[in-house]
Amino acid sequence: MMMHVSWNPLLIGISFIVAVIASFVALDCTGKITHAKRRADLFWRLCAGATLGLGIWSMHFIGMLSMKMPLPIRYDFLLTLISLLVAIASATAVLHVVVTSSVVSPKRWMLATAILSAGVVSMHYIGMSALMFSGTLRWSVPLIALSILVAITACGMALWLTFRLRQRRRNALFRRIIAALVMGITVAAVHYIGMSATTFAGHATDLTGGLSAQGLSLWVTATTLLLLGAMLAFSVFDSRVRTTRLTEDLELLNFQLERQSRNDALTGLANRIQMEVRIEEYLKNAQRGRVTFAVVVIDLDRFKLLNDTLGQAAGDRVLMAVANRLSARLKPAMLLARLGGDQFMLLVPHTSEGEVCDLITAMMDAVRRPLYESGQLLTLSLSAGIALFPAHGESGQALKTNAVIAMTSVKHQGRNHWAMYNPLTMQQGSITASLQQDVLHALTRQQFEVAYQPIYRNGTEAIEGVEALLRWRHPQHGLLLAESFFPLLEKTDQLLPVGHWVIEESCRQLKAWNDGGHTELTLSITLSAPQFEQEEIHQQICDVLEACSLPPSRLTLKIAESIALADVERSMRVMNEFMLSGIALAIDNFGTGYANIMLLKALPVQQLKINRSLIKDIRYNGKNMAIVANIIDVAHSMHMSVVAQGIETAEQKFLLTSMGCDYLQGFLFSHPMPASEVVLLPGFRTSSVNLPPLQTLITPLVPDVKTQI
Repeated sequence: MMMHVSWNPLLIGISFIVAVIASFVALDCTGKITHAKRRADLFWRLCAGATLGLGIWSMHFIGMLSMKMPLPIRYDFLLTLISLLVAIASATAVLHVVVTSSVVSPKRWMLATAILSAGVVSMHYIGMSALMFSGTLRWSVPLIALSILVAITACGMALWLTFRLRQRRRNALFRRIIAALVMGITVAAVHYIGMSATTFAGHATDLTGGLSAQGLSLWVTATTLLLLGAMLAFSVFDSRVRTTRLTEDLELLNFQLERQSRNDALTGLANRIQMEVRIEEYLKNAQRGRVTFAVVVIDLDRFKLLNDTLGQAAGDRVLMAVANRLSARLKPAMLLARLGGDQFMLLVPHTSEGEVCDLITAMMDAVRRPLYESGQLLTLSLSAGIALFPAHGESGQALKTNAVIAMTSVKHQGRNHWAMYNPLTMQQGSITASLQQDVLHALTRQQFEVAYQPIYRNGTEAIEGVEALLRWRHPQHGLLLAESFFPLLEKTDQLLPVGHWVIEESCRQLKAWNDGGHTELTLSITLSAPQFEQEEIHQQICDVLEACSLPPSRLTLKIAESIALADVERSMRVMNEFMLSGIALAIDNFGTGYANIMLLKALPVQQLKINRSLIKDIRYNGKNMAIVANIIDVAHSMHMSVVAQGIETAEQKFLLTSMGCDYLQGFLFSHPMPASEVVLLPGFRTSSVNLPPLQTLITPLVPDVKTQI
């Protein structure tokens, strides 16, 4: 006869909670795989699979225990065990598919959906078959079909959320909770629809063999508590270990960044930042006592030809040899710095024109000595320019500029010599004065342009976004980069109006691309210090986005670490306003040495852009490689993505890819180009629309100086 079945609502609720908790713990384990070493990777995969499988299985049998019938019920031990193994095996397999790649392809998603839904359905009906009672089971085929359909649909949705969880680190906890809830609802829906498809018929009779309901409840409780408890303990232990390692990595990274901020990674000499600090110190001391000191710019002649002929590794060894020969001629208190490439700068305190000339002559003689490299005997030479304080300038910038002008004049006259700065040979001043007048009218004459450099997602050839970069098409001097006229914008108070034009023009172009089908493309723009310091900056940018009908998430604002940490309290307030609006924030040129990385934890940023000086000298097993690897690891541990800019060689791309850098940008992939050329790149696969330049004059935001572009 047909039997009446009732349900215990408390146990039904508990079954659902167990499924959700197990799903959450499993997803947390998959998150640890991202940061785990190779040995620990297999452990966390198995733990995640076992946890999710046990959660699915426990939910099923707790649901079975919630069912009340007027006759004894027992459970076949072997079939119950098989249902557990099926659940664990399918969960382990599907999580392996999920964590193997961060790219969500339709094929991978359908494979994972098929495995998980098949595992959930198989586990349920094998578990139902383990039911022992005096009677028969009758099945409703439509409801069975419905349970399978629900399993496929809900599992697909849950896995889609899981894939997205691995792709996006923002709001990771919230996304993980949602995915766990969907997973729990999936298992519960399949179970209770499957139970509804079953009709019980029989009579009360004593049974022998199998597991009793009480025995099963003890087994399920013990197994579930044991595994979830163990996983909780492992997770807590792992979190503590990772926290300890993170602290150590942060301390090491701060030490490396501090050292990097003062010294050149290749030669060990001082770098540009340390040189600028020392020049400012000498200026303060010299201005009080009117003491003379010299700034010397030194350039290795025809080094590019040597580097191209012998290779980059040989070129690096030559640079180190030159640095050693120059350093051997230094006296106490002198400072020699490598500015980058084959250019050096020397600071000579308390000197006269004759003394510094004798010193440079001795250095040139030392460098001219033959050097054996790569089976060849090389003869090197230098070109140098000298500027004296106060005769040739009373500011650091003037001294450096005039020394460069003197060195350039030597290059033009045949190289292999030095020259003292002579105002009569200077032509740059008249050009600068002319540009200063022209920049006042450049915006109204529509001479400014925006170039776009693509940013690629690591591991794909698709363009993730573009960076907007300011250019000036001067009628006499041609296309000028931002670094050549940025100081003029500040000096003539044109920085804010030109900057706002950049924001509006680039957002209008993004809107055009959006209308052409590029709905996921992002735009990255740098804020300089004056722009970031405006109280109304947040509202201004929001107004531009609203006028262009663009979602805030499509815009990333880049802020230099020195600007962000100049006033941390204000930076947090302004950045929080941007974050609450949905605008992404990035720390630009990270690694220049201004910041203590611990302070970045307090700022609501989602991205770090590694300074191109670190990328330029990156080598396998080199110092910069260790620094960059630590930056990437620490950023990922803080749920920040990382962009490497200034990539110019295949070796740099390979090393950054292997270190897990999220996004890549540089001349290796594409130079900055007009919008009309960007749409022709392979990463653009749908049509786009280009807009004419903006013709009206407006107010605030311009990209910072980009030395790369």
